[in-house]
Amino acid sequence: MASKFLRRQKWWVKFRHPRTGHLFRESLQTHDAVRAELMRARIEVQLQLLEPKFLNVELPQSLASLLDCPAVAGSETPMLEAPLPQPTKAGPAQESPTEKPRTTVDEAVAAYLRFVRSENASAHVSNKVSIFRRFLGDKRIEAMGGPARVKNCARKASSTEGAIVKPFFTGTYLDEITPALVQEFIEGLGVGRDTMRHYRQCFHHWFSFCLKFDLYHPTNWHRPNPMSGLSSYVTRNRQIDFLTQDQIQAQLSALHEHPTIRMAVAVMIYAGLRLSETLWLTRDSIAPDFSFLSVRNRADKDAGVDSSLKTGERTVTILPTLRRELELYVNRTEGTWLFPKSGGGRWRADTFGAKLRTLNEKPQLPWTCLAFRHTFATQRAAEGWPLFRIAKEMGNSVAVVEKYYAGFIRPVQLQDGSR
Repeated sequence: MASKFLRRQKWWVKFRHPRTGHLFRESLQTHDAVRAELMRARIEVQLQLLEPKFLNVELPQSLASLLDCPAVAGSETPMLEAPLPQPTKAGPAQESPTEKPRTTVDEAVAAYLRFVRSENASAHVSNKVSIFRRFLGDKRIEAMGGPARVKNCARKASSTEGAIVKPFFTGTYLDEITPALVQEFIEGLGVGRDTMRHYRQCFHHWFSFCLKFDLYHPTNWHRPNPMSGLSSYVTRNRQIDFLTQDQIQAQLSALHEHPTIRMAVAVMIYAGLRLSETLWLTRDSIAPDFSFLSVRNRADKDAGVDSSLKTGERTVTILPTLRRELELYVNRTEGTWLFPKSGGGRWRADTFGAKLRTLNEKPQLPWTCLAFRHTFATQRAAEGWPLFRIAKEMGNSVAVVEKYYAGFIRPVQLQDGSR
């Protein structure tokens, strides 16, 4: 594919040679957009003729004469052709002087983690490191400068030297990592599809980085990033789980003896916040008149992490039902965090989720924090809120809201009161 762009009032063209992979940027020597598009289209046709699949395609001589082109596609040197290295008489083909050296996996991972550290919070970096740790093993990650693995409290009693994560991949070079290999690794983890999709995204982003910084040299120009061949691990025909009004009351009643967790659940149900957004709320997140919540990026100095909000900062309306409960709750709490754990610090999402599941076991309530967020969306859609407002309050795009909640939207004739 060839693309054009404007630079200093002149059109330029950008393309990769289909046989050598070299990237070219050349001026078209014109400021006329129409002429530039014609030239770009011709270059694209010429590039297609240079693809390996056309090189040995023979045309009948009569047809070749009619088209005024060689019978064998490779018998003449077409436009933009770059000579390929030829084998010498003394032996097999020698390495081209322009051939780039193979990148080792260790170099690629170390460079990628440096890049991630410069762009993201430490918690996000730790997440990436844990993925590579399971793929390459503890010793290899630590040898390239990665942090030593920290054993969590749940494993302290049984942690031994034998518990060190063993490598799945033991190769040396980046081009040895194939989509089939990564698929075998991901599907052998024994995790859910959401986690599998997260691993797939990590590997795809890693190879995108390597392509961008010339660490990986693709062999298939129709799919430069080999990880794009992996399954998306997206569950089709996804069912939306949400609570009815009676189920909401049952859930909140079950948490009556745990007011902090109960209030956090109420915020997810009536404000549509994600669990991670809810746990990062502070007392000053609430407007003085209790009219809205302010979802902002914050830092936890005790843990040395920041929130790194998924969809940026926004304000969320506090509905009357939630407002009454929040007013009573805030008057009974102290400290910085709106929903602190027993020691006064901030809840971690996984710890909060585990605690909620434990509390819901006795009353046999099956709902998750995602179901609470779905409840907010379905209720607002049924009330006739516009898609744009629902999306803005939830921190989603209109397309995502329409995709998942279109079946709950009130018909227009009912929204405007007409029959």
